[in-house]
Amino acid sequence: MYNVFLYNAKKAAKIIQSQGVIKGSKTVISKIKKKNEIAVTKKNVFKFYHYLLLENKAAKLSDRLGNELSLAWFIPDFGIGSGGHLNIFRIVYLLEKLGVKSDIYICGGSQWGDSASVKRVIGNYFFPLKSNVYILDDKFEVNIEYDVAVATSWQTAYYVRSFDNCVKKVYFVQDFEPYFYAPGSAYSFAEQTYKFGFYGITAGDWLKEKLASDYGMVCESFSFSYEKDLYKPQEKRDKDIRRVFFYSRPPTERRGFELGILALNEFCKKNPDVEIVMAGWDVSEYEIPFKHFNAGVVRIEELSHLYAQCDVSLILSFTNLSLLPLELMASGCPVVINQGRNNDWIDPEKNIFIYVEDDVNEIVEALDQVVNKKVDVQILMDNASDLLENSSWEKEAGKIQTYLFKILEG
Repeated sequence: MYNVFLYNAKKAAKIIQSQGVIKGSKTVISKIKKKNEIAVTKKNVFKFYHYLLLENKAAKLSDRLGNELSLAWFIPDFGIGSGGHLNIFRIVYLLEKLGVKSDIYICGGSQWGDSASVKRVIGNYFFPLKSNVYILDDKFEVNIEYDVAVATSWQTAYYVRSFDNCVKKVYFVQDFEPYFYAPGSAYSFAEQTYKFGFYGITAGDWLKEKLASDYGMVCESFSFSYEKDLYKPQEKRDKDIRRVFFYSRPPTERRGFELGILALNEFCKKNPDVEIVMAGWDVSEYEIPFKHFNAGVVRIEELSHLYAQCDVSLILSFTNLSLLPLELMASGCPVVINQGRNNDWIDPEKNIFIYVEDDVNEIVEALDQVVNKKVDVQILMDNASDLLENSSWEKEAGKIQTYLFKILEG
């Protein structure tokens, strides 16, 4: 009996270690409920990675199909609140307004059911798209012809590599996805897609430069903006209460949750009256000793008001820049962010955000400087005004349309 218990305990520990505390615990509980023990199941690598073995096919169409530009977007399945999918659907929506026809293909099935159900979810939680939505199962077969096939993640790049009913193939790259994994198979699978010969359209200059220099990809880039009807300066209700906003996503390692809470704990020892507002994930399963408000996943319509109640924000990103810094600045909340070309490409003069090294003490000092008014953050807000006023997602969608025509003509 003891050996069985010890074996199951070790299995549970391995699951939690590999999947993280929250997801791993849920997996363990699910297995216990199902069989009252942690079952030993075989993982099917061949089924899970079947798309890696799809045939490599060159685009077979030589000429544009008509005056109206047509796109096939190959996307992974999505959850409500997915920032990457929000950006994809936003661009599709804005391109539709510019006369570009798009269809969406969800690779590997969808948790939302059939195509009609998926389209309703997209319309309810993202944007009301005109696009047709198709769900691709293990049998990859698309007979419709398009001007451009668009990969949107490393997994979908393998589908696009095998798709030949198009004139050109494009890779819509929002982050350097190999960094999502430790060096190994998944890292390599993701990295190989940058060698497929697709034209890159990247979210920002850091990705454009990296993919061009490291993989020889031909790339164009668009910049970030924010929804101006959602994010705007708002009055702080409790002006005597000092708050720090922290973008908290423990399952997303690139957002530096552990570094953030270590730094915030030291900061709060010096400033015990300050409340930390944590949003992006439910962190109730974590031991958090300092004064905080666990906002969890917040509706988009409520974010700007939440940001405006904070004196400063801490945004950590170890891959591409998050969309949050511009949204926070537009709401009147200055941003402390970790140093790196991945984050400062949008702020080349480095006079909009407060930059820190990946160091607890530096983060504490920067937050302390702002909260205790030892720096004039209005200078930062003034510096950001031109960027905020002149940017728009409509402008960025126009750039992407121009790139697509350029790629088709090349």
